[in-house]
Amino acid sequence: MKKKFDGAESARQDESSIYAKKSPKIITIITVAVIVAVMAFNILFSIIGDKAMIFFDISQVKYKTGSTNLYTLSDTCNDLIAREAVPMIKRFNEDGKAKGESAQKLKIIFCADKDIIEGDTKTRYVSYTARAIEKNYPEQVEVSYVNIEKNPSAIQKYKTTSAANINNADVIVEFGSEYLVQGINSFYLTDTDTSEEWAYNGEKHLAAMILSVTRAEAPICCITYNHGEQLFEEGNTLKVKDEYSTFIKLIKGAGYIPQFIDLEKEDIPADCRMIITFAPTSDFRAFGNLGENGVSEIEKLDKYLDEANAFFYICDADTPVLPNLDEYLEEWGVAISRTEDMAGNTLNFRAEDPLNGTAADGGKTFAGKYFEGGTGASITEDIRNRNYPPKVIFGNCAVIEPPSETYVKIYTEASENSNEPGYQYYSYFKNGISRDLFSIFTSYSTASAYAGNEAEIATESKLFQLMTITHELRYVQEDNYTTIDRPSYVISLASTDFLRNEVLDSTAYGNTDVILSTLRNTGNEIIPVNIPLKAFYDCEMADSRAYAQNNPTVWFWCLSLIPTLAAFGAGVVITVRRKYK
Repeated sequence: MKKKFDGAESARQDESSIYAKKSPKIITIITVAVIVAVMAFNILFSIIGDKAMIFFDISQVKYKTGSTNLYTLSDTCNDLIAREAVPMIKRFNEDGKAKGESAQKLKIIFCADKDIIEGDTKTRYVSYTARAIEKNYPEQVEVSYVNIEKNPSAIQKYKTTSAANINNADVIVEFGSEYLVQGINSFYLTDTDTSEEWAYNGEKHLAAMILSVTRAEAPICCITYNHGEQLFEEGNTLKVKDEYSTFIKLIKGAGYIPQFIDLEKEDIPADCRMIITFAPTSDFRAFGNLGENGVSEIEKLDKYLDEANAFFYICDADTPVLPNLDEYLEEWGVAISRTEDMAGNTLNFRAEDPLNGTAADGGKTFAGKYFEGGTGASITEDIRNRNYPPKVIFGNCAVIEPPSETYVKIYTEASENSNEPGYQYYSYFKNGISRDLFSIFTSYSTASAYAGNEAEIATESKLFQLMTITHELRYVQEDNYTTIDRPSYVISLASTDFLRNEVLDSTAYGNTDVILSTLRNTGNEIIPVNIPLKAFYDCEMADSRAYAQNNPTVWFWCLSLIPTLAAFGAGVVITVRRKYK
């Protein structure tokens, strides 16, 4: 028995020895397999999690009214898109299907690779907002990332009717034939003193872009025709002169439906956002001269501008005195510079600039100077930021004189933070009405203007105004802490030659870009209300430190300790079981 026992013991020892020799290999294989499995699981989960947007949003911020998350789409924004945009997309595709056309999605396009966009804080917030919308409405919305440096042709079509220089941080929203391009800074609210972003307002801004490109119909641009406007052929037929046909095309290209209107006899359509009066030769009806219909066109125009709408007035050096219209426009700071001759005739000053003009007509057609400041500069910002800003030319040009003393001249100092030069503008405040007038284009200091035997000479401190914009401030209270600006605009252009086909069709001049930018920026954007902003700090100073410290700390310890404790507990259980097995 002892021999058998010794033999069995020896066999067990040999088996143990063999197992001991094999165990390092087995352990190594198991370890490698586990590591590979964990890595594969992490990669797979990361891909699936990113695609399905499965994440813990611990980015809570607080702005008095309560807490919210930066990366999570708010219910207000989601409900607005579901209520307003999604039905429009469905209706559009249903109509297209009946015509044999394929369904289209609303596209939100970022102009760089996804890892670049989501690697930057500012663009990442907008990306997550867009992707959350796509996740909620996958059949209607598509988010894409285009490397415009490697593939510049992918965004070429978005430049054909816009002066914008599209860069990596821009966001494009497109549906059907409509599109909008916005820079990343427009998705944030900025401190006016420090120029630092203090709140993310991207949900509201992205929703505005989506609603604008998916609305049922484009806004209407009404063009008046009952005042002898020089846009039309003479006679009873309502026909645009051939030399201004491109101007009508630009109105359509800017996203409007052009519609001619007799302002005395017809009501302004509810969805009209722009009214254009092109070099009238007879006056508007007003009290004291109401005509057979008893309608005041000035009162009708004034009520229209009490809403968030725009009026575009075009004149030139031959535009006659129009007492009612002139008086109304003076309230908006707009007046043609005029004088009287010895016989009592009123004459318009006609501007010219031989040094910046064409030799063929002695400088009567000349280049204007971009104004760099305020609302006027925002109209031409994208054009001015080109490497070589194009010339913008004026012909048969009147001079828009400085407003009366009811407007106060204000000088703004140059800003080091924004690199904006100093500039002056005019401000009006009376009876609760606040208006600011800015130049869009002025003459150079080499210009002069003549009316009969009189002359005016431009100087560096007194340049001639050739194109202006008056912005009436009108704030709508959203809640106890935020307001939105719903402005009205009056734009004045002192040159009809500015809009001739040979100028607008020429690639040598920037007149087309100026008109498109003016029309796009002053009359056709929808502004949604009540979508909350997301501030980057806590305005309740009393508990801001506790909130900033405790909220991340809780998540840190939860995510750090729970896996560690679970692994430790599993290790203890396995060790005990092995010891007492």
